[in-house]
Amino acid sequence: MDEVEIENLSVHVIWSNQLGAKEQHVAGGARLMSDARAAHYWDPENRAGTAFQRHIADLGSPAWDVWMLFAPGVVWEGDVPPAPTWWEHQLSGLEGYENLRLDPDRFARKALELGGGR
Repeated sequence: MDEVEIENLSVHVIWSNQLGAKEQHVAGGARLMSDARAAHYWDPENRAGTAFQRHIADLGSPAWDVWMLFAPGVVWEGDVPPAPTWWEHQLSGLEGYENLRLDPDRFARKALELGGGR
């Protein structure tokens, strides 16, 4: 994230219990993204993943291992979150969405396009 210069960028990292993760693992994981613009949350009940599930392909389960971008000004109001402006994933078996497999360079370019950064 150090290379991405976007004014007013905020990053929300939501950790959940897929693959046996526990709250005690969050601190170690958070060190991987220690940028001051990143806020980390523990979501043991997968509330965020359940809320975004409808926007991320046809998962049939809470969204996880998904990276989402939202255009400036997008606000979550009410019970249903807004659809992401762009998303990518790191999930295997997500048929029909292979072209959206996480590509860090492409994701950074999309973030810059949306945020007007450099």
